[in-house]
Amino acid sequence: MMDPVALRHFVYDDTLSNGLPPSTARIARQFGVEVDDVKRELAALKIGKTILVHPKSGEIWMAGPFAASPTPYRIVGAKQSWWANCAWDMLGVALIGAEPVQLVASCCDCGEPFTLRVHPERGVDSDWLVHFLLPARRWYEDIGFT
Repeated sequence: MMDPVALRHFVYDDTLSNGLPPSTARIARQFGVEVDDVKRELAALKIGKTILVHPKSGEIWMAGPFAASPTPYRIVGAKQSWWANCAWDMLGVALIGAEPVQLVASCCDCGEPFTLRVHPERGVDSDWLVHFLLPARRWYEDIGFT
């Protein structure tokens, strides 16, 4: 059995360093266990809705607020860039990264691209609004859609 705290720390440290959550093979090498053990441990983390595994592959699907594959929501830092799951998560990545970043996305309504600068201590320098299609209480009913 893997230490769930060490596993979670590794996932987030590796994501910050490399731009995407680690594969189960990378985690298995790090902890000296089998890939199937990693998949089982990731699925059993039960730390809310933070680290979610893909229902078919068992790979990390999202390590909130980070996405495990390209999305329309890109965060660009000085040395690394990351994908977020949604506009809300872009702000979370900006805070976790603890460095000034640019948020790069497009308006879901009109398609107009935009870039916002975010400083971890000063926040977003903009008067833009984010509109969510669902109320927050329903986001995890179908997280792939949300």
